[in-house]
Amino acid sequence: MLSAAHRVAGITLVLALAWKYAIARRSIRRRGLGGAGVWVGVATAIVTILAVGLGVAWTVGIASFDRPFAYSALNLHVIAGLALGALVVGHVFLRGESRPALVSLAGRRVALRGLGLLAASFVVSSALDRIALARRPSGSRHAGSFTGNAFPVTIWSFDQVPVIDLDSWRLHVSGAVDRPTELSYQELTALPRREASVVLDCTGGWWSEQVWAGVSLADLLARSGMSETSERIEVVSVTGHRWTFDRRECEQAILATHVGGVSLSAGHGYPLRLVAPSLRGFLWIKWVGEVIAA
Repeated sequence: MLSAAHRVAGITLVLALAWKYAIARRSIRRRGLGGAGVWVGVATAIVTILAVGLGVAWTVGIASFDRPFAYSALNLHVIAGLALGALVVGHVFLRGESRPALVSLAGRRVALRGLGLLAASFVVSSALDRIALARRPSGSRHAGSFTGNAFPVTIWSFDQVPVIDLDSWRLHVSGAVDRPTELSYQELTALPRREASVVLDCTGGWWSEQVWAGVSLADLLARSGMSETSERIEVVSVTGHRWTFDRRECEQAILATHVGGVSLSAGHGYPLRLVAPSLRGFLWIKWVGEVIAA
């Protein structure tokens, strides 16, 4: 639903550009190129073209998470969209001319024009649906499933892949637990094993289904005597990246040591990463070093 609304809104924006262009041209003829507002408007136009171009290229398959740039085109589209919002606000504040009264924007002509734009947007959106490549509701494209470590490596917050000495690495379980625990990799892998086929849907614009294996997070916390009143669980990476989850979000979570029957690669979170079914990939904390109940 949100994906469809986003597409219709984007198409409406593009179709409205012709209307906006006529207004901008009259303004420039009257005022010239002087003033910060004009140049912010030019920057807004450039970023609009970038955001729209990347969005259309993603929809029809020209751009993807691994082409034409090493960085996902979908992420660049999102960044351009956020920049566009900031530029539009700045443009509004910098313009020197007075605003029209709101009542002038509620006339029948404006309403008919708006309804026409909306109707045209639905038509174009329907046409794009016919040529758009298959993807999940999130917009993500398939990136190979059941391939072990051979799926894309995406790192949240631009963390560097850490070099971890397995002999000194420990998983710490602390907080609202009766028995704070410190486990080596060997002790962790000796615990009862859980295996599940789970889809990783990354905000970088790709998804991949893999068979993950490791220790149930809920079982690990129960083993440490997590308080019955505790409702929050924080998972912390050795890089400092962390996220706090509701207890129910962790009921099916796995602290995975293996994917596709092989140990995780360094880029995919070796020696331990969180697998959180139904949650987006940026919440699947890599290189887990600590679990804190609260």
